[in-house]
Parts: sequence; structure tokens; C-alpha cells
Amino acid sequence: MTDASAKTREARGPQQLKVRGLEAWYGESQALYGVDLDVYPGETVTLLGRNGVGKTTTLRSLMGIVRKRTGTVEFDQRSILRLPLHRVAHAGIGFVPEERGIFASLSVEENLMLPPIVARNGKEMSLDEIYTLFPNLLERRHSPGTKLSGGEQQMLAIARILRTGVSLILLDEPTEGLAPVIVNRIGEMLKALKAHGLSVLLVEQNFRFAARIADHFYVMDQGEMIDSFAVAELPGRRETLNKALGV
Repeated sequence: MTDASAKTREARGPQQLKVRGLEAWYGESQALYGVDLDVYPGETVTLLGRNGVGKTTTLRSLMGIVRKRTGTVEFDQRSILRLPLHRVAHAGIGFVPEERGIFASLSVEENLMLPPIVARNGKEMSLDEIYTLFPNLLERRHSPGTKLSGGEQQMLAIARILRTGVSLILLDEPTEGLAPVIVNRIGEMLKALKAHGLSVLLVEQNFRFAARIADHFYVMDQGEMIDSFAVAELPGRRETLNKALGV
């Protein structure tokens, strides 16, 4: 990352999420090795890399789902590494897993009424705000989860998190298995979240999708961060991306 890019990020204020030397294990098998990353307020940050390099493990470790960890994780300048999952959520971080986690037997609106407000920061969205941001969900508000398309399920999963008042969303592979037209809609929705002042840490293999929405990128390989750069630096990172992603 260039000095100019670093200054641009720092102009946003202190890091909202600051990770230093994060290491994580599944049992005796180490999965992450000295991971460093930052998310500044209002940023969309993307973790890039092939399958199995540690991207999802990074998100799960930040949330406290992976419990065997060392290093430093600070959110809003407060250490959260040793907090249990529910207290990480109360701090203001939401996680949308790849499997989405909606209640398929409930209607869209019932799904949206379930989440508690966990982050008392005034950022929780009302149903009206959710439906303005996700007009598809307004049209389908009485439909059960089983009747939603993959893209609508993804939107509902994100909308449920927004109801809780979080200010940072960890989003795992939101475009996986979706048609190109739906991928474009997801991209527009993520841009709208940024306009609402939310920060996003996104795991994605679809580089072309990520390049349209992200402010900053980290590239992972074998549990390590191998590069970090701003969107303006993309042209000079083709060799790294070719090796890491095959793009």
C-alpha cells in the first residue's frame, strides 16, 4: 500500500476494526498466521483468495466462533478478542455467513421482526428503512423463506443483521451461486449500505464484483495476508492477483 493510500484511509479517522498478529487453530491445526488488517469507518474492505486459504476462518475468528486464537483484535478501540460471540454482536459487529441463516419457514417480515437490537448505538433500521433499502423484500414480505430466490435470501440475511443496529457487517461470499443480474443487485445494495455509513468486511472470490464496490483489498494465501492495496492501486497488482486468484 502506498503512502498516499495510507493517508487516505487514515483521513477517515481511527480504525473501526484493527487486527494485528491474529492466529487461529482448529484443534491442533493452525489455520491463520499473523493476520493484520484494518477497516476504517464507512469502508468496504474485501478479502480475496482461493478456496481454503483462510478467508472465512478470519471472519469466524473475528466474531469469536473460532475460539482458539491469539493476537490483537480491537473494535472501536476496544479489545474484543476474548469476548464471547454474543458480546461481539453487542459491540456492533454482525456476521452474515455463506449459508445465510434465515428461518425458511417464516415469512420475510417475520424474519425481520425476530432479531433483537443488540447494539444500542441508534443505528438500528426500522422496517420502513429496510423496505426502502430492499424494495424486493417489501414486495415479498408475506412470502416464506422457502419461496425466495437465492438473491432475495441473501438480501433478507443482510437485512436481518441491519435490524440489530450493527455498524460493521462481516459478509461471507454473498454472490456465491447467484445469477449475474442478481450479483449486480447485491453490488448496488452494498453501495447503498456504504451510503448509510455502514462498514463492510467482505469475503469474495469474484474479483470483478469486488473491484466494483471495495475501497481496499487484502489478498490471502495459506492463512496469511500476502498483499494489501487500495482500489486505485489495482492496475499495479495484476501479478499478485494472477497468482492468488488466477484472474
